[in-house]
Amino acid sequence: MRAGADLPARLNAWLDRHHPGPEPIALGYSGGGDSHALLCMAANWARARGVELHALIIDHGLRPESAAEARQARAAARRLGATPEILCWSGDKPEAGLQAAARQARHIRLAQACRSRGIGQLLLAHTGDDQAETVWMRLQAGAGWRGCASMAERVASPVWPEGRGVEILRPLLDVRRAELRDYLTIAGERWIDDPSNQDIHYTRIRIRQRLDALEAAGFVPERLNGLVRDLGAIERSERLAVATAARDVVRFCPWGGAQLDVERLMKAAPVIRRRLVETLALAISGRGIPARQSGLDRLVERVLTGVSGNAAGVQSIRWRGGSWMFRDPGAVLGRVDLPGGKSLEVQPDTAQVWDGRYEIETSVVNIIAEPLGKGYKGIEARRDLDAIPGPARTGLLTLRRQGEVLAIAGVRHHPDVRIVPLMEQRFDSRLQCDPALGPGLDRPAPA
Repeated sequence: MRAGADLPARLNAWLDRHHPGPEPIALGYSGGGDSHALLCMAANWARARGVELHALIIDHGLRPESAAEARQARAAARRLGATPEILCWSGDKPEAGLQAAARQARHIRLAQACRSRGIGQLLLAHTGDDQAETVWMRLQAGAGWRGCASMAERVASPVWPEGRGVEILRPLLDVRRAELRDYLTIAGERWIDDPSNQDIHYTRIRIRQRLDALEAAGFVPERLNGLVRDLGAIERSERLAVATAARDVVRFCPWGGAQLDVERLMKAAPVIRRRLVETLALAISGRGIPARQSGLDRLVERVLTGVSGNAAGVQSIRWRGGSWMFRDPGAVLGRVDLPGGKSLEVQPDTAQVWDGRYEIETSVVNIIAEPLGKGYKGIEARRDLDAIPGPARTGLLTLRRQGEVLAIAGVRHHPDVRIVPLMEQRFDSRLQCDPALGPGLDRPAPA
């Protein structure tokens, strides 16, 4: 949304484009100037269109005043017509990396709240100033061009599996922080000033002050946002190229792996090959964040050369003339350097996620979700596993009740057990592509 005098009208048009349906929508709300301005405008838009607006308020518990401020924000949201809820971050807080931990906790709680209410979109009030600060921070940290593409107007929730199916909307990235406060002042609205926004112990605040000084000397911060827009367009083109290549290269398998057509993959540009393998590894591993650069380098080389091995949370092998990638069995079963044994007691009639890769729901009690294991216990007809690469079999998701195998993902089904693979959804969400255009479970295997 571009800045201008009539912010409400421009926000209305932006929201009409990006949220055209009657479904409810949520807003991450702190009561600060940015989120309060967004709430004021979004509440009017929602009321006029019959859309239910939820204001989700995070109480981080980092300052003595936070609980009272959360209650103040709740009252303001209710006054404006939104449905408010306070979400608390309780428990011990880390001494190092506190801001990163708080950001992760915030995203997890916001995503969980959205999912529990059937809400697929979450509004955040990041501004053009936030965008410029983020670019500067990432440049200072040595980020490459993708890191400098920074925040996008629409993006999948950054947390997994809590954020599956939740999309973040940022309608204010072309609006300056001062403009929002001018809007609030004219409207006679008050907001909460967080004292941490003046604390120079935080990197972002130091960069904010530096940018303010540069702007006073003649620098135009919008130039950084222009750079972000240009890099964002390049990044979107790259994602589209990866999604397009994946249609011919990748076949997801319901047991948790994927088959790759390496011949076709080699025809793609190196940058496309790398990102496809990186995105696929993240989806198949079920990890919350991408692997380190060194692990990804090893994995890409092994996939392209056909050398078997483990890296980035997955194993790649050549098997029966094809190239395969699946969850690293050692990470699921455990090994000397990594405790494993991923076991989950499944609660009846409650959707739960196992290993970041499967959603499980059942009405049956006393079910344990765990890997099949090396002994294939409970499997009489091993021919059921013939279509699965040998090294992948021990890590297959298996649901047992008092030792009896009820279901195995992609192999054995049970009428009272629902197992939903999440790998393809994760792959699509990382590329922000329409699942209908991406690789599918029912597509023929790559040649």
